[in-house]
Amino acid sequence: MTSRALPPGLAVPAGAALAVGGVAVASLLLLAAGDAAGWLPHGARPATWSVAAWASLFLAGWTLMTGAMMLPSSLPFLKAVERVGGGVASAVAGCAFTVVWIAVGALQWIVLWAAGDLLAGLVPAAAERLAGASLIAAAFYQVSPLAKACRRACARPFAILAQHWRGGSSRLRDAARAGLHYGASCVGCCVPMIAVMFVVGMHQLAWLLVLALLMVLLKHAVWGARLVMPVACALGAAGVAIGGGWWAVPLQTLRELCRA
Repeated sequence: MTSRALPPGLAVPAGAALAVGGVAVASLLLLAAGDAAGWLPHGARPATWSVAAWASLFLAGWTLMTGAMMLPSSLPFLKAVERVGGGVASAVAGCAFTVVWIAVGALQWIVLWAAGDLLAGLVPAAAERLAGASLIAAAFYQVSPLAKACRRACARPFAILAQHWRGGSSRLRDAARAGLHYGASCVGCCVPMIAVMFVVGMHQLAWLLVLALLMVLLKHAVWGARLVMPVACALGAAGVAIGGGWWAVPLQTLRELCRA
């Protein structure tokens, strides 16, 4: 029996799903070998684990979670690149998009590692205040001009592609540039969701599914504008409730940071 190539419309989603699945397998292997209570490199970690090993664990989990969250809302962009440049160009754009998110994860890990001693000295009540302040800041960012511009860019992937596309022999370079631009726009669009991930941790599957659905809706040209204010109000209310002690949530990730 001869094998058949996937239809063009399914090639990009299938490739992206395989990539996310590969990262998922790697992440599960890493998590099985260590303490998966939190996704930051502080707290009770085996003495035999090096900083590089914990950095790899963090980035593997980060790439898995952000990939799963971003994949549904990024398919229109990847399909647009495939339409004008073919499957290879779409793969290059997808890799560039992923590189942006890995760079954000690496920067976040470095900052949190450098602040580890300060965070380890926090008491649990301070962890709640930190979580509340993070969500309140995310609520203000949600209604900022920068967030609006990023959402508009993410909702119009053809505009980003047209800005960078020259075609011909430079199509792969053009695809990479478009992927980097689209990735940066998505990061700017997803700052509030990153704050939520920081509070609840990246190992909560239910939160992951909710955030993935929310990102699809926020990037939609019609629904995104309608959800901006409700999401901002929800983030702000949750931040005040958690920070003020009126809502007790399992801040497993932040409490892991506070363990001496």
